[in-house]
Amino acid sequence: MQATLAIAGSMVFVAAESVRAQGSEELLLFSRQNFGISSARSAGMGGAFTSLGADAATMSINPAGIAMYGRGEVSVSPGLRISGRAADYSGPGGNVSNKLSKTKGNVGSFSMVYAGDHFALGFGMNRLADFNGRSHAIGYGEKLSIGDMFVEQLYGVPSSTIGSPDNNVYRAFFDYPPAMWGAIMGYQTALLDPVPGTGIGPDNPQAYTMTNMIQSGTLIYPDWYRRTSGAINEYTISGGYNLKDILYIGATLGIQDIYYSRFDTYSEFASTGNVGLESMYYDQNLRMSGAGVNIKVGATVRPMPWLRIGVAYHSPTWINMSEEYDANMTVWDTRYKEPGYSDTPILRNEYNMRTPSRLLAGVSATIGTAGIISVDYERTWYQHMKYTSDGYQDVNEEIGALYTPSDVVRAGVEFQPVRSLFLRAGYGYSSSVYKGSEFRRYGEYQQWSGGIGYRNRAVSVDLAYVYGSAKQMPYKPFDYTASDDYQVCTDGTIYTEDKNHNVILTFAVKF
Repeated sequence: MQATLAIAGSMVFVAAESVRAQGSEELLLFSRQNFGISSARSAGMGGAFTSLGADAATMSINPAGIAMYGRGEVSVSPGLRISGRAADYSGPGGNVSNKLSKTKGNVGSFSMVYAGDHFALGFGMNRLADFNGRSHAIGYGEKLSIGDMFVEQLYGVPSSTIGSPDNNVYRAFFDYPPAMWGAIMGYQTALLDPVPGTGIGPDNPQAYTMTNMIQSGTLIYPDWYRRTSGAINEYTISGGYNLKDILYIGATLGIQDIYYSRFDTYSEFASTGNVGLESMYYDQNLRMSGAGVNIKVGATVRPMPWLRIGVAYHSPTWINMSEEYDANMTVWDTRYKEPGYSDTPILRNEYNMRTPSRLLAGVSATIGTAGIISVDYERTWYQHMKYTSDGYQDVNEEIGALYTPSDVVRAGVEFQPVRSLFLRAGYGYSSSVYKGSEFRRYGEYQQWSGGIGYRNRAVSVDLAYVYGSAKQMPYKPFDYTASDDYQVCTDGTIYTEDKNHNVILTFAVKF
């Protein structure tokens, strides 16, 4: 029986000769970047810095901006991020909405720049994505258990091969693909049992049941919890040239350091009075780390002293990724004092992928000594994301079918009410990356920001606050569809919305 299985939002594809734990959503996670959370000045202006410069963020936005440094500078930008996520479990039995948050300190950027008469060289780091967060969704009175999906998955699988063959507790996990590991643990913890009289001969395939665990009329109360951590930090080596304060050109070699960790717990609790299943806990751990490299080039022209026009091209980032995955399951039975327990070995994998390229354009205008207005536009071709290792053709085809180019608009203002004091505000909007009108509301991102700064010839201190919100693509804790497209077993749907707060402080010293 061929199937596609989605557990806790991570798609697992099962093929005849190869098994992977990666899907298009993982690649999308590492492809989306936010240029408005690194340095305080750029963040306060919404990240609209394609035509501006002399800031640490420009090395990851438009490297031509490094040529606008008149003096050398060292800067660092510590920050505080509060990641809030609301989760809503929508199922036939009803739902309970839940909100969780996570607070974590970070370094948004640091930079060291040497400025000559007509050129500048710099090294720095910019945080382009932050994955820290928690979410919790609770269902109410469902009629299906995840064990019902396990029953369907194991149909025709001999029970002798999924217990402890050859007295090796991990043997079954090496013999079957990871998409079946949950079902194997369901059998090993006695969540489901073989149906007597089946598995005898080719015309009587092995079947499984949960009738010993869940009585007729029993309701299931599902509970789902997720904790994520990690970030994308880009280390930059940049150079720029200033031609008579009219044309600025620059290039950046970007080296990305990527880390992502996800812990999922799916739990079920049976209604009072059920003889058998009392509760079950299914934990999954995913750890991913990698390194990537890209090139950025850009130019900014100043046709008039008060006007700047900038363009930049970001190549795809070529990433080598390593991952580890493991899981465990605990089942409590009202008839026994000790729970059933099973865990998997650690699955390790390594592969290569490529993020999309992006094109940026920006215009900024200086209004006398009062301040600056800046507007940016960015285009990113998400349908061109790709796994470049062998064996990922079906996932790459899925990417082309699911994703579309995304448009980003950023705008920012900087106002100078008195000498050395600056007030800032910004806004950013990113359109959805998903094809289809029914999905356009998912994957959109909006960001509002404000800030204040003090500058003199020796030092500068900037403070910014950034608020962002996005609705994520909904998913099911479990969903099993047979090869004939008949939906055998499905649970409720989880809808999540992110609301994140960032506070960034930048301190810079000129030399």
